[in-house]
Amino acid sequence: MNRNDLERRLARVDHEIDCAAEQLRCQRELIAKAESSGRISEEARKTLKALEASHAFRVADRDLLRQELALFRQGLKKIW
Repeated sequence: MNRNDLERRLARVDHEIDCAAEQLRCQRELIAKAESSGRISEEARKTLKALEASHAFRVADRDLLRQELALFRQGLKKIW
């Protein structure tokens, strides 16, 4: 992967992280509303856990991309 590819991928991952953060907010709000009205929200909680795991993966991916770009900028070897 070259530097331009990494920068485009980083921009895409940053966008995905922003979207995922909004999904997490909405899911947490849905759970809070369900619980405040006395409904059980087990499926909503499972969905929240899946969204959180996906978000964590994207954040880790972003961190690796940032490291890779830092190495490119320094003229050093790629890390993966």
